[in-house]
Amino acid sequence: MHPILGDRRALRLYLMAWLPIVALLAALLRLAGWPDWPRALAFAVPLLAADAFLCLAAWYPCRALPLSEGVPRALLAHLGTAALVGFAITAGGAALAKVPILGLRNRAGAGLTPSQAGLLAAVGMLLYLLSVAVHYLLAAVASSREAEKRALEAEVTARQAQLETLKAQVNPHFLFNSLNSIAALAGSEPATARSVCVELAGFLRGTLGVGGRRWHPVAEELELVRRYLHVEQARLGERLRVEEEIDAAVGGDSMPPLLLLPLVENAIKHGVAQRLDGGTVRLIAKRRGDALVLGVDSPLADDGPAKGGPGVGLANIRRRLRAELGDGASLSTAAKDGVYRARIVLGPGERHRDRREEE
Repeated sequence: MHPILGDRRALRLYLMAWLPIVALLAALLRLAGWPDWPRALAFAVPLLAADAFLCLAAWYPCRALPLSEGVPRALLAHLGTAALVGFAITAGGAALAKVPILGLRNRAGAGLTPSQAGLLAAVGMLLYLLSVAVHYLLAAVASSREAEKRALEAEVTARQAQLETLKAQVNPHFLFNSLNSIAALAGSEPATARSVCVELAGFLRGTLGVGGRRWHPVAEELELVRRYLHVEQARLGERLRVEEEIDAAVGGDSMPPLLLLPLVENAIKHGVAQRLDGGTVRLIAKRRGDALVLGVDSPLADDGPAKGGPGVGLANIRRRLRAELGDGASLSTAAKDGVYRARIVLGPGERHRDRREEE
């Protein structure tokens, strides 16, 4: 069923839109020799009321013949249908003109003159083709809105799934190890245990807080990473050393949340924790020209790069960057001279647009 036929308000508005067309047809009939205005209007109203519903029928061939599948084929089909509509309107007009009770007799007698018949055929065809154009326009608008809706839903779903994946990836074993560390420290170093509890609570609160946000300041991301590293230092002790190469000016820039965190987790899990003497994790946040560079350097494991270790986390980051920023961001990795380097580059347009969206 046509959408208008299922909505009384829309149907009333549609029929009201035909009133100017009724007046125009009556005027054309007067020019073509119709006796007077009342009879011209009395003739035009029922005829165009029927034509209004015939034009609604264009919705069905427009759906069956989308322009994307071939314009010539659709055009030929609609021209043929328009000719049929024109013939139907002319036949209906000829029958209506002969009804004695309405007094619709032109100067030549009962029935339509050739010029009046030609006028009705042309009007019927033109109105049908106009209806076809309107239906295609409405279909294109509806298709565009539906595509935007699907894209938005997919983007939101993907973002939520990615964030949940990242949280699930970080929290279970991290929480298990942290609680074990706190339990071990509770008896011998209660002050340190309390400090770790505070940092752990702050970290968990921070990761949950960014779940519904598309962007957050680089300073907040760095604060989450520092809390994470503080808790891990309680477990690894002097084996974990942290260095920072942070440009203070980038703290106010923005970035998608939880991008650095999986890089740091990989650095500890597949680098520092795999070495007897531990190693140094270096945090990097600086400008390279107009771009923002975020990175993590970490030592390689004693037996070389971990096989199959950081792959999932890196793949998640790449998917998020591609979904959020397209070609405006990238993630690169390299292993050289015993150091594993991961770099995220955000283009200049991305790290400023985000702040406006958040505001």
